[in-house]
Amino acid sequence: MARQAAEHLAGPTAARLRTCDDHDCGMLFDDVSGRRRWCSAAICGVRRRVRAHRSRATAAE
Repeated sequence: MARQAAEHLAGPTAARLRTCDDHDCGMLFDDVSGRRRWCSAAICGVRRRVRAHRSRATAAE
């Protein structure tokens, strides 16, 4: 596992490593598409969208 981590950090795929955009996460992921924002759309992405929805709903009240 350490060898694979070193290859990801120093190899040709190092430029694709991104940090999750969710402020509570901080995981790294390999962004092969160049468009991802979260390590997992099913977890961090949903969490972010729920927070944004609640914020808009509170502001509309």
